[in-house]
Amino acid sequence: MPRLLKNKRFIIAVILLAAFAGNLAAHKERGRRRNYADFHCYYITGQRMLDRENIYVKGDSEVAEFRYAPIFAIGMSALARLSEDNANTIWYSLNFFLVILSFIFLKKLIIPGGIDFKSALIVYILAIAGLMRLILINLSTGQTNILMMACIILGLYFIENRREVVGAFILAFSITIKYTPLIFIPYFLVRGKFRAALWTIAAVLAYFIILPGILIEPQDNIWYLQRLIPFLTQSSILDWGTLLDPKNQSLLSAVQRLFTDCGAIWKDAPKMPFQTLKISKFALNAIPAGISILLFSSILFKPAKKHFEQAKNGYLNIDYALIFICLILYNLNSWPANYIFLTPGYFLIAWHLVKGKFKNKLLLVLLLVSYLLNIITQKAIFGQILAYKAYFYSPFTLSALVIFGALLGLKYSKKAIK
Repeated sequence: MPRLLKNKRFIIAVILLAAFAGNLAAHKERGRRRNYADFHCYYITGQRMLDRENIYVKGDSEVAEFRYAPIFAIGMSALARLSEDNANTIWYSLNFFLVILSFIFLKKLIIPGGIDFKSALIVYILAIAGLMRLILINLSTGQTNILMMACIILGLYFIENRREVVGAFILAFSITIKYTPLIFIPYFLVRGKFRAALWTIAAVLAYFIILPGILIEPQDNIWYLQRLIPFLTQSSILDWGTLLDPKNQSLLSAVQRLFTDCGAIWKDAPKMPFQTLKISKFALNAIPAGISILLFSSILFKPAKKHFEQAKNGYLNIDYALIFICLILYNLNSWPANYIFLTPGYFLIAWHLVKGKFKNKLLLVLLLVSYLLNIITQKAIFGQILAYKAYFYSPFTLSALVIFGALLGLKYSKKAIK
């Protein structure tokens, strides 16, 4: 037994197992009280798929609107054969495992040469410190963000290790859940990763058209796709109330709240900075669209060719972390749980801080500011009133933009990339 305790990996495994078991018991109890939160939507959709019912119901009175691809509903139909409690346990266990897997492959992607145990532990602790709340939110609600994140990280890992076909098919599965990862395709094309781009497109077509046609009747899949496309433009995702919801931390919502009298819709809402300005609806949409284009353009632009080629992997990893942030900001319904996509950015910054022995004080300050913005809406710390009002000022959006700026600073700092 003493020899086992000296095995650091064994100790970490025991801690993770204890965390899994303890949180699972609490999760099951909360799940029953909350009707299994977001997972209930996927479970009911799986049942509807088994019964060959419509899964794209506008203003669904039973569950939240399901907006994902038919292939995802087919996957959930396997869990729908079980009781919801057992299915929820499996879903939670899968998400817990995928969090661990994401960090393992993130380390392999960002630090391919490996580092000593102590340094790795500091990187993990520093990154997880800002992510713990977001991880727990996703595990508690049973959302799909962890699955998406894992698919993208694993996909990028295989693509960077010249296994484009495997990587593209893993990454493309995230597109069947939410469609924002499609922005990886133009990025691959601009960076000359044509095999990755073409195989990702092929994988998307396979997931939307070919595989569902094999797993269910082809005409059934066509029937679902015919309902999906108009449903996405007519669902509540574009409702004015949804866009102005204080917990919607998308870039579009953040901008629109700044210029809107939120008090006319939400009780006890604070006065917004520019609510008295008369600004057109076109401008309200044009401002976030312009910012989005600017953000993505800054990713596509690369430093001098000489510097880029000398440290290509370092630059690509920063770009990937920046794209993850775009996935959050571009999502029209970006709730706090979506901000788990800050994981690659936090991990990358933590690695640069450890590697540089924390000499980059500005980078450390920006990281801590982002952490603070992520917890400013916690009632237990800041009180119910302050936490509620803070949502209107989009702290999560600001947190993501702070990390975006920090990563851009790393990208154009020759010293930081070395």
